[in-house]
Amino acid sequence: MKYGIISDIHANLEALTAVLSHLEGADRLICLGDIVGYGPDPNECCEIIRSLDCVTILGNHDQAAVCGFDLNWFNPHARAAMEWTANALTPDNRRFLQSLPRTFLCEDFTAAHGSLPAPFEYITNPWESLPTFDEMNTALCLVGHSHIAEYYILREGRMTPELISCPKETAVSLRPNCRYIVNCGSVGQPRDGNPKAAFGLLDTEVHEIALHRCDYPFAATQEKIRAARLPSILRERLAVGR
Repeated sequence: MKYGIISDIHANLEALTAVLSHLEGADRLICLGDIVGYGPDPNECCEIIRSLDCVTILGNHDQAAVCGFDLNWFNPHARAAMEWTANALTPDNRRFLQSLPRTFLCEDFTAAHGSLPAPFEYITNPWESLPTFDEMNTALCLVGHSHIAEYYILREGRMTPELISCPKETAVSLRPNCRYIVNCGSVGQPRDGNPKAAFGLLDTEVHEIALHRCDYPFAATQEKIRAARLPSILRERLAVGR
């Protein structure tokens, strides 16, 4: 089975379209949340995800757009984009986002937007990964939220996980007697210094996750952000991946 893994699209239609073109050979798609927020095309991105046979997890921006999430939790730029998004969403896409689960479990992996115990909390270091390792019922957990491509490995008999950063394309071999938390990075707003759209491909036959990057016409997204009068930082960061 080949699973295409996408996360943190953030209403970036150009990035989503480019990534999906690279995942046409996947048997199934997994979206780890934050379809909306920051970017200029929330409805278009929701409609694409709705049209696919795609397991989709609720992200914090998805919830904030439709469920009265406390916007004071966001910085001013994110809050402004969130208010714009909430007004832009169609009723059908609002209902879609409201229906999303916070976690997903199957034979091959567990999935959440952030940590398993608290799906909107970040995993950014080995210490923060431990509560998720404690709750995992599978050897693999897929997460997003931080916009940083990286993975954590906890070897049998060890107390402390290892963190491996992946700003460039890499393959993660899923070895026996180890457990993994893998973040394939952000489709629509990478923050690991690489502005290319990030995504993953899990192959359960060879026990490997390939972390990929691809180019997309970010200038087109930047122009839409400018035209929508969203905060300029949301436009500028697309060129640098920060």
